[in-house]
Amino acid sequence: MKRTLIAAVVGLAALSAGCTGTTGEAKPDPTATTPSSGTASSLGSIKPCELMTEAETKELGITSAGDPNKLGSADACTWTISGDGSVAVGVRADRGVKDLTLDGNKKSEIKVGKFTATKVEGQDGSSDTCSIVLSVTEGSSVSIVSTLGGGREDMAASCERATKTATLVAAKLP
Repeated sequence: MKRTLIAAVVGLAALSAGCTGTTGEAKPDPTATTPSSGTASSLGSIKPCELMTEAETKELGITSAGDPNKLGSADACTWTISGDGSVAVGVRADRGVKDLTLDGNKKSEIKVGKFTATKVEGQDGSSDTCSIVLSVTEGSSVSIVSTLGGGREDMAASCERATKTATLVAAKLP
């Protein structure tokens, strides 16, 4: 269980680490679009542990309550699945997908509900972690990280769980 929780923490922390060592004067990109303040502020008021109902967590095999936490720049919630890893959801009202470091064995763009998302298989070289990052606006995102437990190295199962979770979460986002 500790290994699984550590993997989820590392995955969300890696997604939060989108900073570079570049120095200099920051200048706004005149071609960039600015998210509406209504969407960004409403995302900021979302509590990650409230993004899934008890019935939805049971559907995913989760039998325990979510654990609210702060991982990197994300307000997050982690649900542990007894003997089978965890699922974590991180909300970033002030960081879009382009602001995050999304490294993995395979990266692809997918559609989840009304959102464009980035799916990362094997986050940071892991053989049991799949992440889906929803692009809510250009400057905000919600990430879902699924990690398997018990030494299972089944990327398809991890990504299936992440996709199911992302679909449930996306339905509740502005």
